[in-house]
Amino acid sequence: MSFLISTIMHVHEKWLIQDTMYRGSAVKSFSQGLSCGFLNKSGKTEDVCDEHYDRLAMVYVLRGRGAYHDSLGHQFELRQGDVFFRFPDRSHTGTIDPNSQWHECFVSLRSEWYHIFQQLELIRPHQVRFEMGMTENIPTRIHGLMELIRKADTPTEISSIEFEIAALIRRVLASAQENRYADTPHVDRLKHAREIIRSQAAQKCSIEALLSDIGLSYSRLRSLFRSAYHISPGEFRIQVRIENACTLLETTDLPINKIADQLGYADAFTFSKQFKQRVALSPQQFRSR
Repeated sequence: MSFLISTIMHVHEKWLIQDTMYRGSAVKSFSQGLSCGFLNKSGKTEDVCDEHYDRLAMVYVLRGRGAYHDSLGHQFELRQGDVFFRFPDRSHTGTIDPNSQWHECFVSLRSEWYHIFQQLELIRPHQVRFEMGMTENIPTRIHGLMELIRKADTPTEISSIEFEIAALIRRVLASAQENRYADTPHVDRLKHAREIIRSQAAQKCSIEALLSDIGLSYSRLRSLFRSAYHISPGEFRIQVRIENACTLLETTDLPINKIADQLGYADAFTFSKQFKQRVALSPQQFRSR
């Protein structure tokens, strides 16, 4: 155990550097640029005060203690191993314990990515902080991104790095989501329920009957499922059916009524109504777009 702690400390200390990289554009504002790096804020008591970022920023606390609150009323303590975000839809205030030797690494990119991650349901505006623990993956990747930015001098190269930064944020968010699910009661049963729904979404039976072998009452299962995945089992089955419908409409010439039957719907009208509610197009419009 002492060897493991020593190794972690050694890995951790090598990232206590002061180095940042920024890339803007000759024709766009600074908010449309990229940035990443490592910052030593030892001795400071205030990080930012009621400051608004027109970008999406992710910060990983390598060392130190502090606090965060924003204009939407979210507030929490910060400590080593935490990841927190500065979202572009609010102003932020951050304080630092001056004796904690605060050190951080960060990435930021234009605000459009905030809305993209929201649409992908990876970001939820009230979830600003995640307890990631000490890991070498995040600072290693950020250091690699800095090296890429140093060598980049064309718009095409900068665009490529922007996607790399977005991919890092996506991985961190996905990992945090998995960690959160790990503490959910009956997590294995919930995963099994998802597998059943995805593989048997076309079954013409009630969602209660489909999940009857999970070993939980449906009301209990539904509550846990929604708490973990922010969607009910029934809504998830609809989502799977609509995804499969899009594939069939794009890759086959099957009539709408045949697709409806193949997906488990009672009739084409019910299928078409549900499809349009979620895609904003009728099946025929989607196929001919």
